[in-house]
Amino acid sequence: MKNIFANWLMDIAKYVITALVLSTALGLQEQGWIYYVACVAFVSIVVSLAFFLYRNENKKNKKNKKE
Repeated sequence: MKNIFANWLMDIAKYVITALVLSTALGLQEQGWIYYVACVAFVSIVVSLAFFLYRNENKKNKKNKKE
């Protein structure tokens, strides 16, 4: 369940970045660097969330195997 949620968040991040890159390339945004910074922040949050969810899931699996 958590892995599916993390994949879903990564897909959303990819869509946002793609939309911003295309709109900046087409000249629809005057200050495109602000959007790039926001995208980098969003992607880093999503990646860290996915990492911590994955790490937490691994700890639970190891604990269950020891029992």
